[in-house]
Amino acid sequence: MLAVELERLADMAQALGGSGFESVAARALRLARAIRAGISEHAIVDHPRHGRVYAFEVDGYGGRVMMDDANVPSLLALPYLGFVDAGDPVYQNTRRMVLSEDNPWHFAGSRIQGVGSPHTGFLRVWPMAVAVRAITSSDPAEIRAAVQMLAGTTAGLGLMHESVSAADPAVFTRPWFAWCNGVAAELIIDTVSRFPGLL
Repeated sequence: MLAVELERLADMAQALGGSGFESVAARALRLARAIRAGISEHAIVDHPRHGRVYAFEVDGYGGRVMMDDANVPSLLALPYLGFVDAGDPVYQNTRRMVLSEDNPWHFAGSRIQGVGSPHTGFLRVWPMAVAVRAITSSDPAEIRAAVQMLAGTTAGLGLMHESVSAADPAVFTRPWFAWCNGVAAELIIDTVSRFPGLL
């Protein structure tokens, strides 16, 4: 996320022109490139089942954490953030890992499945991660299923929660989570734009 925002800062500074802005643009681009190079060198790793994937955390000495978190930024959200194209092979491998049992924070219940977070505890799915999964998908069936999960797990409130129990969607944290409501609204707008009539 920082690499992408630094690249955007460089574009804005270049558009403004002048020697002060040119030096800001150059510094921002240098740092963005260094971050991308560090990720490429240290954070793309070989997973035994999914191939080359992005690690969630690395220490630069070979240590790594293989998981994803429901919040944004996240590995699942990399195309949403503008870091990679959704069709990128490393991202696709990472996506499969994140949405599988190989991610210790992926949970599945009878009415909702998706990525949770250590922040809210075990067996809790974040609706925001369900929305991000759909926004970064090109599969109409996957998108429709995500929207149905979101609509069916509001506990009758019609609003997105921070997390929902995978076992019982009536158990949740935060009766409304404005950030997730915004991402869910973005999902609806995105879906109507990309797949008219799907919803």
